[in-house]
Amino acid sequence: MLITSLQFKHITRNVKQKLTGISVGVIGGYHGGNLGDMALGESVTTLLKEKNIKTGLQTIYNLAKWPIAPYAIVGGGAVGYAGSLLKVAERYRGNFEKVSLLGVDYNEKTYDGLGLELIKGAAYLSCRSKEQADKLMKISGRNDVTFHPDIAFSLHRDFCLKHRLNGSCKRSKKLFVNILPLYGKLVDGKMIPSEQYAEERPELYKAFGQMQDSYQEYVRGIVTTAIDEGFEVETIPFTPQDAVFGEFLLKNLPVKHNTYDSDPLSMIKLMSTAGRVLSTRYHTTIFALKLGIPIYPVAYALKNELLLQDLGIKRDLFHSTVDFSNGKSDLLPPVTVDSDLVSEFEEKSKAAIEASIAALKINK
Repeated sequence: MLITSLQFKHITRNVKQKLTGISVGVIGGYHGGNLGDMALGESVTTLLKEKNIKTGLQTIYNLAKWPIAPYAIVGGGAVGYAGSLLKVAERYRGNFEKVSLLGVDYNEKTYDGLGLELIKGAAYLSCRSKEQADKLMKISGRNDVTFHPDIAFSLHRDFCLKHRLNGSCKRSKKLFVNILPLYGKLVDGKMIPSEQYAEERPELYKAFGQMQDSYQEYVRGIVTTAIDEGFEVETIPFTPQDAVFGEFLLKNLPVKHNTYDSDPLSMIKLMSTAGRVLSTRYHTTIFALKLGIPIYPVAYALKNELLLQDLGIKRDLFHSTVDFSNGKSDLLPPVTVDSDLVSEFEEKSKAAIEASIAALKINK
């Protein structure tokens, strides 16, 4: 059976770790099928490598197939589900002080058993928002839970700062668009809701059709307006599914459709040529902010809304999926964020990664 290039990279990474060994396993959703997840992992491995600590990415969903490293950092993102945490807890049972839980979202209502013991005993525990940190302190009884910007803010700071300051995006007549099949999947040309969200986001599940219609109307409105203003338009998929959906939603429009690439730096360099970005995925928004590009942000999840709120973007300047489910689709102007504030977010995320490494007290 033929394997994809993503699968090949995944397998190669696994084999290399088994042959050469690592000191710190950076654990997360690193199967290669989501660029945002790969950015999270790279943000941690970059700083570990700068300290000459041998490291590698390990995929949490099939963690048992990866070699056991002496230390582990669960490297950010929406992996704080009970089943995923249990895999880590079982691997490091009795040694939770050798695990850092860095910038993770905890989306379960309650935690118990070995997973809860991991949360209580981890060497370092942090989240991406104050709301999450307050929740974790209540669940765990710990008073040392911190919160900070998403750790992907730490990536390629020098490159991004130079681009933010030179203002080249103001001269570009390119609109880059990141769109995705919101809470569903595309089947035979129709959007079908994902059943897992019937409980997790019931208000969106019930109004799925209206949400899709409004979102698609909004996206096509932004795109056609940009084309009328003389902009070239390109899609920037952060997953393979984004690529397929982009071609579906923007069919019959003069749009260039880029292929999916799991390398964060390649995407940052590509995005640096844009003048505006319509960003739906969380990390598309972060990359555009780091590059100083005006954005049309879509808050498809609560984490997006909290990020935009933390950045001081007024609520009436972006649409959420709840807005779409209520029939809103009016076009909004692009927004920008002060470069100094972005730099502050970058430094805070880097500091959090540094703290998670220091907490492990690694013996090189």
